Amino acid sequence: MRNKTEQLINEYRLEMVTPGCFPGASIWRAEVTFEADISQVLPYLNAELGDTSYNHDAQTLLWNSDNGRRYAFRPHEIDIAPAEDRESAVKLCVDVIESVNNIWARRYEIEPDFKGKATPPNVLEVRKLLPGTNCKECGYPTCMAFAAALSQSKANLSACPYLAQKEFAENMKSLLVLLKLGTL
Repeated sequence: MRNKTEQLINEYRLEMVTPGCFPGASIWRAEVTFEADISQVLPYLNAELGDTSYNHDAQTLLWNSDNGRRYAFRPHEIDIAPAEDRESAVKLCVDVIESVNNIWARRYEIEPDFKGKATPPNVLEVRKLLPGTNCKECGYPTCMAFAAALSQSKANLSACPYLAQKEFAENMKSLLVLLKLGTL
């Protein structure tokens, strides 16, 4: 067991919070606050956790864990949702603090990742570059639906038969740049 002085988070407070827009809801969020400033561990968490969205300037990291929960890390706070009850929130809190402290202890072995996820391309910009036939040949009911799937990397440009035609060559080039694909 590590010495408490080596840990980033030694003491914390846990509060159960319901969403302000749903008073009395059975959905809970665990709000964990502490005196320690954990902003320095965020790039290491970003590198280690997977499925994160990190904003270095805002000092926030969002993590979609394998257990179906979302964690929001800020300099003096970690929010966890959903939490079914206080007992499960305490376990989630203990586990995430242990993970933070573990990653902090191993920081010299980890290459920090200061980059966040790239912002997906604007769906309307993608849509403007598509043929606009709404032919459904791509597997989507409309070009707008196909554009949305493309912007979320859930579809491939090659699914649109019209983009391979010469008249859409410039649009295809623009889409490749916009979607940061480089090639099909």
